[in-house]
Amino acid sequence: MQNLQHSISIKLIELVKREYSLDIDYETAVLEKPKKEEWGDLASTVALKISSKAGHSPADIAKKLCFLLNNEEFTFTFNDVVYPIFEKIDFAFPGFINFKFSVPYLLNYALELSSKGLNVKDQKRPNISLKIALEHSNVNPNKAAHVGHLRNACIGQFIERVYEKMGHDVNVQYYEDDLGVQVSTSLMGTMELKDINPSDYEKFDHYAWDVYAKMESLIVQDENLQKKREHLMQRLEDSKDEISVEQSKLADRILKDQLVTFGKLDFDYDVIIREKDIVSLGLWNRAFEKLKTNPNVYLATSGPSKGCWMINMSGDKNEDAGSLISDSENQEEISVQEPLGGGRVIEEDKVIVRSNGVPTYTGKDIAYHMWKYGLLGLDFYYRELDIGTQKKILWTTSSEESDISKDVSFSKNDYVIDVIDVKQTYAIDVVRASLSYLGYTSEAENMTHVNYGFVYLSPKTAEKMGIDTSDGKTQYAMSGRKGWGIKVDDLIEMVDSKLRAEYGDFKNVNDVRNGAIKFEMLRYNTFQDIVFDLDAALSLNGFSGPYIQYTHARTFSILEKGAFQEIDFYSLPTSLHEREVAVLAQLAKFSSVVLEAAYEFAPNNLCNYLFELAQKYNTFYNELPILSSPQEEKKVRMAITESVKAVITEGLFLIGITAPNRM
Repeated sequence: MQNLQHSISIKLIELVKREYSLDIDYETAVLEKPKKEEWGDLASTVALKISSKAGHSPADIAKKLCFLLNNEEFTFTFNDVVYPIFEKIDFAFPGFINFKFSVPYLLNYALELSSKGLNVKDQKRPNISLKIALEHSNVNPNKAAHVGHLRNACIGQFIERVYEKMGHDVNVQYYEDDLGVQVSTSLMGTMELKDINPSDYEKFDHYAWDVYAKMESLIVQDENLQKKREHLMQRLEDSKDEISVEQSKLADRILKDQLVTFGKLDFDYDVIIREKDIVSLGLWNRAFEKLKTNPNVYLATSGPSKGCWMINMSGDKNEDAGSLISDSENQEEISVQEPLGGGRVIEEDKVIVRSNGVPTYTGKDIAYHMWKYGLLGLDFYYRELDIGTQKKILWTTSSEESDISKDVSFSKNDYVIDVIDVKQTYAIDVVRASLSYLGYTSEAENMTHVNYGFVYLSPKTAEKMGIDTSDGKTQYAMSGRKGWGIKVDDLIEMVDSKLRAEYGDFKNVNDVRNGAIKFEMLRYNTFQDIVFDLDAALSLNGFSGPYIQYTHARTFSILEKGAFQEIDFYSLPTSLHEREVAVLAQLAKFSSVVLEAAYEFAPNNLCNYLFELAQKYNTFYNELPILSSPQEEKKVRMAITESVKAVITEGLFLIGITAPNRM
């Protein structure tokens, strides 16, 4: 299918060049999905795009190109018989060219899907296999993971699987922010709060959740505690300091519990990147030395921010930074200065080293990204981290030379994808700008930030979490500092309980639970905020993962009862029932939907596709007999069933969900 679409696009480029003396790029000629199924299976808008330059109306151009395309031989061969690929190619006002597949082609394509599986290649980078560093999840090691982190992990796993399917080598990196404000707060809490006992909790990271929230509430009200935390943060930068060693043990303990949580949902990673190792191994120092040679990186010499190193993001380097304020997530500093006309404005320049000499999160993130591309001439040491949470080997960075592994490295990547929420867009822009300032323009261009939207709580769910909803808002933000949010472990337990209460303790309960949870996270547009409602998330009917999983189990049952084996067609039928054609037409969209979802980082497109396929197959199943149909019809319907099963299996896998054979 992808080769066919590619061939048509190339043909359109040739025809436009020949007939209108215009050179158009591939994007102009790329085919699209018609908005309505009755219009066809593929569409081209090239006539609309070139009309002004060609000097003809879009309708006239579409009509002419349509005539020329109909004179081309778009055919395929099956058992030595030649069949047309298209039933018709026609034009429609104001200038569309629509392509409708023939029944033989649709059935042949379905047969290939079931026998050979999905074959999609990266059309933007043909014949190239990139080494991609994919960063996702990244829960600070100071508390349990909540549903906001879960959305991040689900999107990340989809990107991993779909880009590997496209032929790329993806290594998944989990960044452990084991320095800074949040871990310092948690460490203080374990030392200061004696009224919260870890033995009262099933998991240590749940204990840490409550400790962090309470300690933060105390620090906000106490200037002495704020100073104590500031001093603690400085000590953590020295990996040999005894308090730093103690903090590392705390962070590791929490991290392991987080990985246990993610392991329940079949998430896995290739390497844990420890922020502390970036500092202790000298990666930060080497990056900082490079940065200081560039005029866009400067030391503020006056004002309240005197002594801070800053990245120029405002266009003109400003030597005089003003006072500092902190954001709500990473306590990062941004500069505020007094304008000549009075009042306060937020300066665009970004602090990368505080006045106390401690690098900010963004500063270390610059070093981290330079390492990803192999620009520092340094690498971490690595050791295996086996805590039983995943099947493939999990590595973690180390600063101990004894942990060196000659055959392991996750540096020197060709491309970087960061799944980090929209609040960090500016910080990622700083990283990208820093790479450009240093002359690494291609590396800056090969960075993609998947800045997914926030996860809010519905009023009903917020109320269940103990949040005051008397103000009548339509959504409520989660807050680790206040202890507001739904832990992933708790969500898992609630879905498990609902499944067992309604269906008993069946064999595939974990698969169905994971299907329900992951589908709920992925069915929304990646870049839009979502309002998470607990009751809706617990629903297993309608537009849900379990509905699609059930359809897969239905196809398996039919194939098992019919003792299905691969059917040999001596010839392909030229006409079928409309319900059969509807399913086949949906199957034919699979590869293009997968590529579109990959390029747009839109797993919701694949969720929509799988749900529509399940609906069309179930309608087909309910209206047409399969096992009791005449032999020739049975052959077609069993083949359709096998293809649907194969596509649902593959599609669910790409969004991180298992397709059970029985439910």
